[in-house]
Amino acid sequence: MDFSFTEEQRALSDLADKILRDRATLERLKALEQSEDGYDAELWAELARAGLLGACLPESLGGNGGGLVEACLILEQQGRHVVLLPLLPTLIGGAMLLARFGSQELHKKYIPAVCSGEAILTAALSELGTDARAPITMATPNGSEWRLNGVKVAVPWAHRAAGLVVPARTVDGRTLVFLVPADRRGLSWERQETTNWEPHFRVTLDNVPASAEELIGTPASGTQVLNWLVDRYIVGLCAIAAGACERALKITAEYASNRKQFDKPIAMFQAVGQRMADSYIDNEAVHLTMWQAASRLAEELPSDREVATAKYWAAEGGSRIGHAALHIHGGISIDVDYPIHRYFLWLKQIEFTLGAATPHLVRLGALIVGGDEQQHSST
Repeated sequence: MDFSFTEEQRALSDLADKILRDRATLERLKALEQSEDGYDAELWAELARAGLLGACLPESLGGNGGGLVEACLILEQQGRHVVLLPLLPTLIGGAMLLARFGSQELHKKYIPAVCSGEAILTAALSELGTDARAPITMATPNGSEWRLNGVKVAVPWAHRAAGLVVPARTVDGRTLVFLVPADRRGLSWERQETTNWEPHFRVTLDNVPASAEELIGTPASGTQVLNWLVDRYIVGLCAIAAGACERALKITAEYASNRKQFDKPIAMFQAVGQRMADSYIDNEAVHLTMWQAASRLAEELPSDREVATAKYWAAEGGSRIGHAALHIHGGISIDVDYPIHRYFLWLKQIEFTLGAATPHLVRLGALIVGGDEQQHSST
């Protein structure tokens, strides 16, 4: 496995780091978290001007020729700076999906607007009590169109999106994936609370019309389209977790090296050192498994095991790092003017989104012993 990056990829990561570091100040983060909208339009426009929003899209569509690896490099920086931005749903949940499976009409309507920062996209993947790869939202034929009925939950940035990617199933069990304009009649949403203050919404589709032109892929390729999306969305979330883990570990190491008790840094105490060592191992595992999954997906190689492994480590390892960071910091960890609590909250939100460790391990075990490669756990 070679996880070395090209000079262009390193420059992309450094650019994202610089922009987010300069803009994501403590005061700005607090203001965004306390606002109703949570959206930093100026920062989003700056990312667009720097070419970051098109970095993972083909040059033929106005992008910079990158792909999933470039998207994960940007998302990793978002995790390091824990700044609220609709990067994951827009880049992976929307634009990259359209670039891969969308029609020319969808390309023209959305891709240039994403690259310029004018449009945000989101993916309505989650439903209550079901697998993201097996939606229960119904798509019913109505002449040359479809009618969509169902409820999606935890849809990020729906209030800002120009379009929503909506997976649905037909009466005969086929999967279809649509890109529905956000202003379409029958579409409504209400705000849901999240652990890390990211704006999420419960989206209701009440007989929402969707045309054949808004279908992503073909009526026969819906399962492939949805699996492609879910795999990459998971890995994008793992990339955010990787950035948050690395930064939380660095902040904690600096604190433990400077905080003195009994006339010596607490990092010199065995219990603290062991906790930091465990966190270091977890952080390495989160990064290595994420990049392994991302690199295989970028090459369109079979990646079920790699995605399941990355998903487990981001959820479980990320949670352990977050807890260790708070415990080592002690009382200062709950000071909202100190940064470490944000990393804990983001890692917990990612853990809740990815799901518990046991189902991940059950699925991974089935894959290792030759289980059904098409069996998937929830997002």
